[in-house]
Amino acid sequence: MTDPVRTLQARVLAQARLAPAPDALALVIARQSCGSVAPALARALDGRIDGLRVHDGLLELDDAGLDQAARSQRLQALAQFLIDTGHAPGWRHEDLEVRADPDAPALACIDRSAVRVLGITTYSVHLNGWTADGRLVVAQRATHKRVDPNYWDNLAGGMIAAGESVRTALAREACEEAGVDVDAMVVHAGARIAVRRPIPEGVLAEVVNVFDVELPAGTQPQNQDGEVARFEVRTVPAVLVAIEHGEFTVEAALATLDSLARRGWRG
Repeated sequence: MTDPVRTLQARVLAQARLAPAPDALALVIARQSCGSVAPALARALDGRIDGLRVHDGLLELDDAGLDQAARSQRLQALAQFLIDTGHAPGWRHEDLEVRADPDAPALACIDRSAVRVLGITTYSVHLNGWTADGRLVVAQRATHKRVDPNYWDNLAGGMIAAGESVRTALAREACEEAGVDVDAMVVHAGARIAVRRPIPEGVLAEVVNVFDVELPAGTQPQNQDGEVARFEVRTVPAVLVAIEHGEFTVEAALATLDSLARRGWRG
């Protein structure tokens, strides 16, 4: 018998794990590959930031004598250059950590505005909200969102800021996006899912940390930060149809399907 959840997972993952473009240059920081840059942009950046050079098919930040703070200073100058030249949107004033591997120490920090342009991997949390009767609470992204506006999403989700733990980020995002205090609830950890897909700004490369929570009876999510247009409570079959029709973000679809697989949902 075909498992609809696993089948849909495989289909979405095929959209979510695309290799870098063949001509993309690896962005190398501390002698480790941390992103990928389009050739034209790499040429525009060559020599414009102290220590940043194109050579041997790489865009590399010279690491001689640099510590994390010094690397971060150069990367923030790089973000400023990208903003000034129109390659990146304005400052987001939210620093994100740059890693070559999810479990490795941070090599540097950079403003959120620059990560997609440079193909730098970000780290996020996604929270599936379940009702006691087995339905999902889902959120529609606001029209002004830069990535996937108006698409459907999990109850809450967002990036892990520099210096934040995964659980701290989860609690913050749940509060900001849904007005929910997960510290007062039982939260279950799910998979950690790697995603890489093209978006208008460049590349969305992300590691998604999935969580589930069963919401107390009577919970009415209330968005606090203007990032959510509305919430709906949907049955699992209705959510699966919406995922099949491409109405959910790739990341939210994978987070939802991970939760369903762990719960053994078969329909």
